[in-house]
Amino acid sequence: MINSSKGNLISIMSSKFTISIVVISFICSEALQQDRQLISITGPLMTVSIINENDYHLGVHCKSANKDFGFRLLKKGEIYEWKFHNNLTKTTLYFCGFHDGQIDKGIFDIYIALRDEERCKICTWKAVKDGIYGYSDKHPEPALLFYKWLK
Repeated sequence: MINSSKGNLISIMSSKFTISIVVISFICSEALQQDRQLISITGPLMTVSIINENDYHLGVHCKSANKDFGFRLLKKGEIYEWKFHNNLTKTTLYFCGFHDGQIDKGIFDIYIALRDEERCKICTWKAVKDGIYGYSDKHPEPALLFYKWLK
């Protein structure tokens, strides 16, 4: 009788644990929708755009610690863009390497959650002659030169 009760208790606890995991997974997923927009417990959908305004083709390779967006060769006016939600701990970081042919222009932190979450929801970067300028959709001040090219 005691073994039967112990077995039932283990079965009940296992079921509760499984249900809890399913509920937490559902809450954390982006399957929840409101007004046909995805909602997330990690905040709004963020967008990063990099625009090449140089007269040369700019090689750009962007990634994070666990996601690689790959290499793209941008002609003048072309855009490299991705969307994401910040992680719960606000440690989201994306960085990009820039190249002009064989010349390494630098590797720069393009999105840092603690820096950029309040600065922009749509974070636009323009690659120009002297470096990379950051634009904010939340603040009207002029673009800032965030990073100068190494070469």
